[in-house]
Amino acid sequence: MVEEATTLSELEVLVELQELDTRLSQLTHRAATLPEREELIRIQEQDSKLQQDLNQLAGQLTVLRKSQSDREAEIQRLEDKVAKATSSLYGGEMTSPKEATALQSEIDSLSGRQSLLEDQIIEIMEEIEPFAKEESRIEATRTELRTQIADLEHRISAQVTEIESEQHSVTAEKSEVEDRAGPRLSALYTENRKRMGDHTAIGRLVGTSCGACFLEIAAVEIDRIRRLPDDEPSECPECGALLVR
Repeated sequence: MVEEATTLSELEVLVELQELDTRLSQLTHRAATLPEREELIRIQEQDSKLQQDLNQLAGQLTVLRKSQSDREAEIQRLEDKVAKATSSLYGGEMTSPKEATALQSEIDSLSGRQSLLEDQIIEIMEEIEPFAKEESRIEATRTELRTQIADLEHRISAQVTEIESEQHSVTAEKSEVEDRAGPRLSALYTENRKRMGDHTAIGRLVGTSCGACFLEIAAVEIDRIRRLPDDEPSECPECGALLVR
């Protein structure tokens, strides 16, 4: 049983404090459970998964493009050798048919190697194509997702700002009520809030029901509570909240 006694009119202010704290709790819960937050997490997870897929594709494409680049570089070296050999062959530098035949054979060999490399490059490019298309698709999808993320972040920020403004207003109103309640009742309220934890600390007695837990109070308890002196506060026998009669 609450030990500190006070009058009914004084206790009314505790209901106001409880209602204001309830509003603050509701605002905090609202800010933490905005539907946009859940949607933002879902889209961010989707974007993260696409980034992983993109990284994997990038690794595969890097290997393939390096292979293509290496062959293109080798083709360039072969073309340079063929050009040099052809210049020697037809530039009048050859004095021996045997040397000319050997040089022509070298040119043919270099050309054959070049042709093989060109075929390999075509195969690599065909292998690259589906990966490159998928890479472009993922990048386009991620661009859309990032737009959605930015929009959601903006909407969340706007709503949080609105909620914080309301919280400041309610907190200021609570401060005014605490001043009106005075230190004794404010301490009584704080003590009951601490004792009740997450549960409602103050409730009106509405008929035979507790306004904190909304449970019916046994008739014998109602009779006892109503027989108490007007200046003696009471507790709900069901939930322990301070009852304002």
